[in-house]
Amino acid sequence: MLRKLFCLVFASLLLFSTAYAADTITVLDGIQFAKPATADVYTLDTATLTPVMSVPITLPPDISGARVIFNSAESTAAMRVHVRVKLTKLSGISTLAKTENTQALEWTTVTTPAVLETGAIDVSGGYQNELHIDVCLSATTAVTAGCEVIVQVRSEASLDEWTDLTRFSGPTGTGVKSDFVGIANDIGDTTLDVTDPATGTLDHVGKFIFLEDTATIAQCEIAFLVSQSGN
Repeated sequence: MLRKLFCLVFASLLLFSTAYAADTITVLDGIQFAKPATADVYTLDTATLTPVMSVPITLPPDISGARVIFNSAESTAAMRVHVRVKLTKLSGISTLAKTENTQALEWTTVTTPAVLETGAIDVSGGYQNELHIDVCLSATTAVTAGCEVIVQVRSEASLDEWTDLTRFSGPTGTGVKSDFVGIANDIGDTTLDVTDPATGTLDHVGKFIFLEDTATIAQCEIAFLVSQSGN
């Protein structure tokens, strides 16, 4: 009798846990920062487009300074994006030295019609310099004209005299937001608890998504979505 009762209780618990299993997404690399329930996940409702634009820009070797301008004033929508700029450089040749941890601009929000500028980025100490520019949609508004990114190089020392190196825009689309659930998704986790992935169009896998930490902006990050599982 006790054995039958135990089996019945165990089966009920198993059925309950299966029915109420957490909805999850799986990302390629472990997250760099824990994500509390207040954090959000942004993607686009399409299998091919992503809310993330990451562009490397190689600077000419004779340039001593550069800057990046993020211009949302041209957008016709109430756009919000998160932007970031990193700098990598080759600072030694005879003894090879590479620098990969220069944060020219930490994660910052740009909302229409704001214009944001990084300020002068000193690249005088590098034989070769590369800017890594990230722009991520972080709102649910339809955006048909993305944030304009203007990369300029200094044309005269110590003066605000600049020449356009390149211009581009993006990303575009309609953002879809999902919420993290639970106390926290820990550093290094690749399986993350979120609200219904299918409703949040996180069933479009195989692309980059944006993880917004609404409490600490520096802990936002980009992740590559591998799979999802709903209850």
